[in-house]
Amino acid sequence: MSDHQTQSRSASPTAAELKTARDEAAAWYAKMHGKVTHREVTDFYAWRADSLNDAAYSQVEALTQGVRDVAGDPRIQAIGQDLQARRRRRGGALARLKARPGPWITGVGLAAAAVLAGVLLTTQPFGQTYRTAVGERRIVALADGSTIDLNTDSQVRVRLSRDRRAITLDRGQALFAVAHDSARPFIVTAGDTAVRAVGTRFEVYRTGAAVRVILAEGRVQVTQAHTPAPTMMRAGTRLDLAGKAPARPVAIDVAAATGWTEGRLTFQDAPLAQAVAEVNRYSRKKVVLGPGVPADELVNGIFDAGDTTAFVKGVAASLDLKSAARDDGAIELRGPVPTATPKA
Repeated sequence: MSDHQTQSRSASPTAAELKTARDEAAAWYAKMHGKVTHREVTDFYAWRADSLNDAAYSQVEALTQGVRDVAGDPRIQAIGQDLQARRRRRGGALARLKARPGPWITGVGLAAAAVLAGVLLTTQPFGQTYRTAVGERRIVALADGSTIDLNTDSQVRVRLSRDRRAITLDRGQALFAVAHDSARPFIVTAGDTAVRAVGTRFEVYRTGAAVRVILAEGRVQVTQAHTPAPTMMRAGTRLDLAGKAPARPVAIDVAAATGWTEGRLTFQDAPLAQAVAEVNRYSRKKVVLGPGVPADELVNGIFDAGDTTAFVKGVAASLDLKSAARDDGAIELRGPVPTATPKA
């Protein structure tokens, strides 16, 4: 994939350039809907900055959306249901068919097979589980047209049914772009917190018993098991939930808070200990605070997620700290060495 694209083109692209853009768009689409690193996400946005690449990628997205739209056709759903009924009656027949594909699995038949796979997926009783390792990021495209942007070291379970779209966030952080479907609410559960949406874009971050919800677009309803009334959130707000203490949404900079989706970590007057904990989520090379380092010193800056070395250098320079590698592979931030007072 090219890494030296320009922002726009003044001349009409050649046939070879068009083919290259289409091929790269297809490859990027496949990659971005699987497990990707934050570096790859940065490379993707750099590639898409080129107008020809952007147009090619948009065509791939439109084609995929068209396939998803067909999946909602009652006739296709009926075929899927019929296949499931046959599977129950014939036991392992589908497994044998998979081993001996017939001539219909070509051309349009292949697209239809993909649609049917999506229909079958929506009715699986146990759903699907998606997870990421430390430093990984994954974009999951659901059969209803929604997407889940799964951050580092996170896990979600997805179950789509006829009357609801149920997501369980077991751990970590995810940004949900919800396709509008008033007949099937989109509900994300994290512990005893449930976030209900119809068509919107929001983030849920679960760490232990604490849950944070950020609403980028639309409106969502947040409920907790121990509270009698739900909390309504508006776009541009954050809700922090921990224990049984009441909480209210507060206005935030959504672009900064969700910058991880583009491989960025933005700190605005963040305590050093909090910034270190956030940076440590994205790398197995950990940062630790040594004796005498002020954990509540404020940090400001934008860093690449996963670039621990750059973070350490930036913080050490701005806060007059030193850094040293430890035997266990971690990097320790240390306070300045006190200057000895000369004897009189």
